[in-house]
Amino acid sequence: MFGSVLRDFRIRALLTQEELAALSGISERQIRAIESGRVAVPRSSTVRVLADTLKLSPADRAAFQLAAQPDAGHPPAPAQLPADVDGFTGRAEALRALDAATAAVVTISGPAGVGKTSLAVHWSHLVAPSFPDGRLYVDLRGFSQHTTVDPAEVVRGFLDALGVPPDRVPPGFAAQVALYRSRSADRHLLVVLDNARDADQVRPLLPAGPAARTVVTSRRQLTALIAETGAAALTLDIPDIEEAVELLSHRLGIGAPQKTDSNTRSPAAETGPHRSRSAADTGRRPGPEVADGYAVAAIAAACGRLPLALALVGARARLTGFQPEAIAAELRHPGGRLAALEIDAVFSWSYDALSQDVARLFRLLGLASGADISVAAAAALAGRALPDVRRTLAELTHASLITEHAPGRYRMHDLLHAYAGERARAEESEAVRQAALTRLLDHYTHTAYHAELVLNPVRAPIPMTLGAPADGAEPKRVFDLPAALAWLKTEQAVLLTALRQAEEEGMHRHAWQLSWALDTFLNDQRRWHDEGAAWAVALRAATAMTDRPAAAHAHRFLSAVNGRLDRFDDAHAHMRQALELSLTAGDRAGEAENRFVLSYVYWLQGDSERALDQAEQALSLFTEFDDPLWAGKASLAVGWYHSELGAYQQALQFQLRALELQQRAGNRANEVVTLDTLGLLYQRLGDPETAIRHYGRGLRLAGTMDSPELRAQLLGHLGDASEATGDQQTARERWLEAYEIFRDLGHPQAGDLRRKLQSPGSRAATWK
Repeated sequence: MFGSVLRDFRIRALLTQEELAALSGISERQIRAIESGRVAVPRSSTVRVLADTLKLSPADRAAFQLAAQPDAGHPPAPAQLPADVDGFTGRAEALRALDAATAAVVTISGPAGVGKTSLAVHWSHLVAPSFPDGRLYVDLRGFSQHTTVDPAEVVRGFLDALGVPPDRVPPGFAAQVALYRSRSADRHLLVVLDNARDADQVRPLLPAGPAARTVVTSRRQLTALIAETGAAALTLDIPDIEEAVELLSHRLGIGAPQKTDSNTRSPAAETGPHRSRSAADTGRRPGPEVADGYAVAAIAAACGRLPLALALVGARARLTGFQPEAIAAELRHPGGRLAALEIDAVFSWSYDALSQDVARLFRLLGLASGADISVAAAAALAGRALPDVRRTLAELTHASLITEHAPGRYRMHDLLHAYAGERARAEESEAVRQAALTRLLDHYTHTAYHAELVLNPVRAPIPMTLGAPADGAEPKRVFDLPAALAWLKTEQAVLLTALRQAEEEGMHRHAWQLSWALDTFLNDQRRWHDEGAAWAVALRAATAMTDRPAAAHAHRFLSAVNGRLDRFDDAHAHMRQALELSLTAGDRAGEAENRFVLSYVYWLQGDSERALDQAEQALSLFTEFDDPLWAGKASLAVGWYHSELGAYQQALQFQLRALELQQRAGNRANEVVTLDTLGLLYQRLGDPETAIRHYGRGLRLAGTMDSPELRAQLLGHLGDASEATGDQQTARERWLEAYEIFRDLGHPQAGDLRRKLQSPGSRAATWK
């Protein structure tokens, strides 16, 4: 904790809190708050002032700043619950049942639209203080018309939320599940698994330990899960008429009719076929409160008392300002259109009330397969300007047809999503639907492509060149690295769904290109299962297009992914197919790339001799057709494998050649990588001073580029070389600088550098 670090240094400097406050200009009250832990993460400016006041040495200053980082201790507890339901009403019995349940798992089942999610989320907010170690939430989309959520994707997301660094996440799904259960075993953790399909989807997501609770919602009763876990089962039915009236009255902004004793009948009870004589029967006009009560009860009955339908009716009333009697009259025409429980009819009523532009966007949203959608993507889908679409989305939100669950991100109930898709297929021509999907997929593909160029500036150009995006797609083109990573992390699940939808819709070019554009991000985040799934889609897309080079490329990347997952039989099978496709087509460049990647697979397998052989063949081919960029990459690989085999002088020869080739190609990013690798080689040769000179050259060159990741890589290695010369102060300064860059990027290497900074013998290690 930073407070204890500050206290240790203050005492060592023989200063009281009052004296430190007077010298630093920071209030004594604030210093007390920091030292007591009430302020766990002080501002960086405060940390700098304190370090200056305490006159810390450079090494102590680096450790002092490290201790003040937000992740210096345990990561913050995840708080993933959606916002609580505004003005939640009713369900008192169900809430009592949830409070009384003692089982580790509780299932809430019931029909679609009955309010299972609202109940689970509302109760979770009520009990959140009892789970200080975090609240995890996921919508499993078990009944989506498109793809349900894979448990492997959820487990990985939960590990991220629980603060597991990407480099500590094992590659196999079973190992990830085991790690998740280990991390949750001693935590007071609440997990909400919403909209589950079946027990198989839920089972891997159950946390371990007696202090963890799990709430599962599903349209099915999940009998197998209940039998296996001893879960408490709660069945949520449609509310009774009084509860429905209470809910709708709140939505309409009027007071609910008072419940009555046995001698007085409520207006709600007067709506049945055997109702007693009303004021209308006697010719007397009821008072306004009684009239409203009759109308609200009539509306609730017409909606089948289904909470989702009641929410839509309430939204309609808010938008129009119609009184309950007018709404009840509207619902009665034409010809009893709204029979009880005919939810499509309720949707139709809400949909028919929309203006033309709003209704069109609602329809088009039904075409998008993702779990949610951003404003920018919705604008691309509609082919309209962002300000117009923001206003339209706001209208749909007010109508309760969509929900803004996070700033600028919208989703809709899966029943509404299915209904919107039906309206789109009924009212829009195939050409219009195709154009909308093309704009959406162009938006995703081109934006992901430009993000990829920022993440991986040394990557060879995409083989299947992107054309110009469709008019209205408006992809984002200008990224720095943090913005690119933030966009990809936010859109990751949507993008994976989008490429599967592209395949389903026969838009194979988009599927292939989007898979290519996601590769670096998924690899860097160690999401190798997702990376493999994406390239499997790309392979099927290339096969459907009968594009042999594209198929070979997909096989090549599937070989690399399987190698990273230690599935070497599959890796070599894919590479054999890639080589066969290239050789059959006489594609010498493709063959060279295949052998280059095969060398990497052999290296992953621990076979540096075969890796060297394949890299040498690749180098020979790239040299043959005079490709300095790829020849430089291959020469660097040959040098690396010689180094791995202990032949350092031969390695140096090839790596110096690689530097010349990259300079000739004019590729600054690959030149930086080569300088960095040369530095590593000189360190192996026992010459850290020369290594430092190469790292310095690389840093100067990296300074001319917008590539903080390359800069951080060089700084980390420069710290290693400085340590080898005995300059511990410079080593720690460079490691800290590299760590801060990687941490801000969310890069896995941040964890490696943090462990160096807190290695045994360092002061930071005792402050954890």
